[in-house]
Amino acid sequence: MPAATKRSFPHQPARHEKRRGGVLIAVLAIIALLSFLVTRFLQEASDAMEYRALFNEPPEARAYAFSMLEASLATLQEVALIDDGKLYAPEQGWADPLDYCGIQIPNDWAVSVEISDATTKLPLNTIEEGELNRILEQYFEFDFGTTRELSSMLLDWIDPDDSRRLNGAESEDYLNENPPYRAANRPLQSLEELRLVKIWQDEFFDAVGRPNETFSQLASIFTVEHQGSVNANSAPAAVFESLAPEDDYFGENLFDQIQDETPYLKQMPESARGKALTSEIKLLRITVTLTRGTVPFMVQALVEPNFKTGNSGGGSMPGAAARDTIRTGSTEEQDALKYPFRIIDLSTGYRRPAGESAARYSTVDIDL
Repeated sequence: MPAATKRSFPHQPARHEKRRGGVLIAVLAIIALLSFLVTRFLQEASDAMEYRALFNEPPEARAYAFSMLEASLATLQEVALIDDGKLYAPEQGWADPLDYCGIQIPNDWAVSVEISDATTKLPLNTIEEGELNRILEQYFEFDFGTTRELSSMLLDWIDPDDSRRLNGAESEDYLNENPPYRAANRPLQSLEELRLVKIWQDEFFDAVGRPNETFSQLASIFTVEHQGSVNANSAPAAVFESLAPEDDYFGENLFDQIQDETPYLKQMPESARGKALTSEIKLLRITVTLTRGTVPFMVQALVEPNFKTGNSGGGSMPGAAARDTIRTGSTEEQDALKYPFRIIDLSTGYRRPAGESAARYSTVDIDL
C-alpha cells in the first residue's frame, strides 16, 4: 500500500485566541465602568459629608466658636469701660479680640472674628417721610410726582392699617396682581422685599425682578437692620452725600476736629445737628468663623451694647442668687441677668456681605 501522505493547510489563528481577545476587551470595559462609578460615588459621598458637616459640626467646634463669641463680647465691654462705657470705632482697640485676649488657637484650626458696626446706614423703615422725599428727589433725582408715589407706596406697605394714602396702595390693589398677594403691613425685612411694592418694583428692579443700578445706590445708603441714628464714625461716603447733597463740604467739615491720638468723633459738631447722626455705636454684628479642613462653622450675633460703668449688682454673675439664672434667654431674663449686651439675633451658617469703608478716611489715606 502506498504510504500515507500529510495534507498541509494554510495557517489560521485559533478560535480560542479570538475569544480570549474579546474577553480581555470586555474586562477592560467593565474595569473602566467600575472606576467611573467608584469615582462618582466617592465624589458624591464627599459632597454629602461636607454638606452634613455644615449642620452637624462636632460639639467641641460649636463650643469653641461660641467661646470666641464670648471673648469678643468681653473685649468690647472691657474697652468700652475704659472709655466711659461707650463704643465709637475699632481704633479703640476692639477690632481684633483674639489678639487682645491673647488666645491661642488649637492646631489645625483657623478662627477669625469680624466685628462691624450695624448702624452705618439710614433706617428705611423709620425715616421721616419729608426726609425720604428730599433724598429721593435730590440724591436719586426722581421727579416730584414719582417721589411722592414712592414714599406713599412704601408707607402704605409698612404701616399696620389698610387705609390707602393719596398716592399709595394697599392689599386690595395688590390682590389684582398676577399672582395676587397682600401688603405686608409691617416693616421691611430686607431691601429686596421692595420688588413687591408698586412703583419701587419699576424704579429699582428690572423687568424680571433683578436689582438694577438704582437699587445698588439705595443699598449703599439705606438698611432695614436698625431703627436709630447713623454712627458717623462708620458711615460710608454715600450716606453723607444723601444727607447733604447740596453741601459738598459737609462730610469733610464733620471730621475737622479729629486728631491723630483720637481718630474718631466722640461728640457730634454743631454742623451735624438734625442730621440723624451720632458718634456712638448702638448695634454690633459679630461673626465668628471656625474652619477645620475646608468646612467653615459660623456663628453670627447681632448685639446691642448695654454697659454700666458702675456696680450693676444682681444678675446671675458669680455670687448672685441662683433664682436669677437665665433660662430661656428672653428680653426680661437678659435684663435680670445684667448682661452687658442685649442679644437681638443669634444664628449660624451664613456669612454677611463685606461692608463699605468709613467715609472719615479718604481714598488715599486709609491707613488704620
